[in-house]
Amino acid sequence: VGAARVAAAQTPPAPAAAQPAAAASEATFAGSVGILLVQIKPDQAAAYEGLLTKLKESLTKSDKPDRKTMAAGWKVYKSADGMNGNTLYVHIVDPVAKEQNYLETYKLISEVFPSEVQDLYAKTKDAFVPGGLGRLNLTLVTALGQ
Repeated sequence: VGAARVAAAQTPPAPAAAQPAAAASEATFAGSVGILLVQIKPDQAAAYEGLLTKLKESLTKSDKPDRKTMAAGWKVYKSADGMNGNTLYVHIVDPVAKEQNYLETYKLISEVFPSEVQDLYAKTKDAFVPGGLGRLNLTLVTALGQ
């Protein structure tokens, strides 16, 4: 995943009419379970976790059913191991909300908190490691305990 995609995914939202259609599909999941691996600069972990707190608040306060579906299956873990000297956050989405863009963090927040999103962007835009984003689409093969 290139740095340009990370930058595009983390840029504050343009007006809906100006957003390219292709960008929305880049962060959707095709499988029933999705994983995002997000590397954050170690000194920016608190800022990123603040962004996640605001994201959670916006998804739970949203009146859009799709946002509630996203929130219901989305968990974020912080890896004790890190990656390449950075702090690693593992987003596990199970089940996936089909056709929803899980990388439009600022857009999702702006739907509920439009006056706060620019400040959040300013505080967190430098937290993301260029090229430090991975995405996995997963399909269950077997459940060993069942």
